[in-house]
Amino acid sequence: IVSETNAENNYLFVTEKTIKPIMNLHPFFINGNPGILKHLKSLGFQTFDKWWDESYDNELDFKKRTDMLIEQVKLVCSKSKSEMKDMIWQMTPILKYNKSLVKQKFVSKKFEKNLVNVFNTTMI
Repeated sequence: IVSETNAENNYLFVTEKTIKPIMNLHPFFINGNPGILKHLKSLGFQTFDKWWDESYDNELDFKKRTDMLIEQVKLVCSKSKSEMKDMIWQMTPILKYNKSLVKQKFVSKKFEKNLVNVFNTTMI
């Protein structure tokens, strides 16, 4: 579970907290700004809506959004060890794709500047 730095409704704020699970091939839930998953998808990243409900990303109310996210975490945590192993195995192509995308788009001498410029945006 990524707990982003900010969760306001008027802009998106993506930090290294979101990049770390991607670079370490971990699936993630993000407790951050509404629309953060949609924003990542617009940048070409894939998320995990095949395995859990990501509609929490559309909720504007922080408390309700957090409660919705927690419900999805509980559902995932209720899976058996075998189900979890199968789920991670199925996610492997997405996990590798996302890591490759970060490396492809943002690895350069200006890595951090690129991340800040591309990931953070003002919402309309």
